[in-house]
Amino acid sequence: MPSDLETSIRQLEETNNPEQAYFSYSVDESGEYGLIKANKEGLRLYAVDLLKKSLEMEVEPPEEQPLFFSPHDWMFSETGYNLIAGVLPQYASRQQILNGSGKAVVPPRARRGRSPALYFVIMCITGALLMLATLKAFPNLRQWVNIR
Repeated sequence: MPSDLETSIRQLEETNNPEQAYFSYSVDESGEYGLIKANKEGLRLYAVDLLKKSLEMEVEPPEEQPLFFSPHDWMFSETGYNLIAGVLPQYASRQQILNGSGKAVVPPRARRGRSPALYFVIMCITGALLMLATLKAFPNLRQWVNIR
């Protein structure tokens, strides 16, 4: 049995014609403030996309991956680029997010730390190869190296 949300999504899709819908992103002259220019059909169809993303967040396991919007003919961007490409799921509560203490449900991937000793070994090998290449490229340097 479909949920109330799925029923609402279906009703919005059936009652709003994409051919009449208009939804556009733009920014002011300074590029500081973003604006949405839309008619009611465009706003409603954009709301359908948002509601579908909320359903995806319930069904799929929590991930750090963004949920991208599909391109639509009724969606335009006056800026020349897509200002809002998708949704980055946040599974913490509003207060946790605002406090900065929101922990992801899935622990972040462990960062592969390399030890300083590895960097030192790589630098020594690189230095030795550089010295060998220099001595091969300039055979006259050997005379100067052996002078006492």
